[in-house]
Amino acid sequence: MAMTSCSEDSKKEDVSPNPFAGFNTPDSGTATDDELKAAVATYVDDVVIPTYQDMYNKVTALNTAVQKLSTSSSDNDVANAADAWVAARKPWEKSEAFLYGPADLNKLDPSLDSWPLDKGGIDAILQSGNWEDAVGGDVDDGDDAPADAPQNLRGFHTAEYLLFNEGDARDIADYTNNMKIYLQKVVTRMLSDVTNMHKGWTTGLPGDEDLPTAYGAALKEHNGTYGISSIYVAIETMLNDNNGMAAIANEVGTAKIADPVNAWNSGDKEGGVLAVESWYSWNSLTDYVDNIVSIKNCYLGGRNGEYNEAESLSALVKIINPTLDQLIRQQIEDTMDAINDIPKPFRNNLGASVEIKKAQNACAYLNTGLGLVRGKLASN
Repeated sequence: MAMTSCSEDSKKEDVSPNPFAGFNTPDSGTATDDELKAAVATYVDDVVIPTYQDMYNKVTALNTAVQKLSTSSSDNDVANAADAWVAARKPWEKSEAFLYGPADLNKLDPSLDSWPLDKGGIDAILQSGNWEDAVGGDVDDGDDAPADAPQNLRGFHTAEYLLFNEGDARDIADYTNNMKIYLQKVVTRMLSDVTNMHKGWTTGLPGDEDLPTAYGAALKEHNGTYGISSIYVAIETMLNDNNGMAAIANEVGTAKIADPVNAWNSGDKEGGVLAVESWYSWNSLTDYVDNIVSIKNCYLGGRNGEYNEAESLSALVKIINPTLDQLIRQQIEDTMDAINDIPKPFRNNLGASVEIKKAQNACAYLNTGLGLVRGKLASN
């Protein structure tokens, strides 16, 4: 395993100030109930549901590409499946600002995206062909869950491991029959999970006691379903620091970046590389930027550069405190820029201390700012 560090000799610390430290600009307005409701509706209808629809479409395309490998002898078909994985990864990462609701209630987040993998368990399955428990088993995310719990043997990263080698698509010659079958079954399960994620927001899953009705409607109507008893609870849910917008800002800096860097800095160079999420595909920094894009989409009310800003969280904050709105918008951009400044691929640059520290600080500042927004919007 080749491991390098482009900036190990750089000792300068990032000293950029937290723009939200001691923030005390007085509020200048109040958002009405109708304005609050409009922003929640924009969030559900223009951000969350279209993101899951895009994810369903992209995972469907990945499934088609992977199924083709069953009879293929072409490196191009593997490359196409790898490209489809990268394409499907983007809407997933852009959904990580809203990992509550169906993602949480039906444990679809760990089913799709647990990390790190149990690589030894996956390799054993490839030898035995005993993949049914891994692909079909229930998530076990308890504190005492074994390393080979089903979620650690399927999902995006198992598919990634089976499709990529050192950042490139595998050669078709790498594939045993068991590899092809296991990959197909993993992606078929991914498609089922993504389908349920979309339905969970749009229609609910009738007969499922945890998710019987549409979560999106519950968030907009805030009539007590799923515990969403007021417009303020709805907005708190969107911005929360557990599995909402603030949470992913924190996770990128304190876990996705910090975990491998801390291992690297402790002297565990190999462990640091292995802790980097999406390192098989070298897609890690793209993942992290897309996590911040998910916050931007939620805040501005749209996707792919098309935003309904007039009925968004940004519009609400602008009514209450225009200075805070400007700071949040700028911090979102600064955070994406800081992550993009880390040399790629991340797994080869865990010693790039200046760039890494700047990105971690930016994530922490964004988390602080979103906490201020939550304080302005999620209380009556």
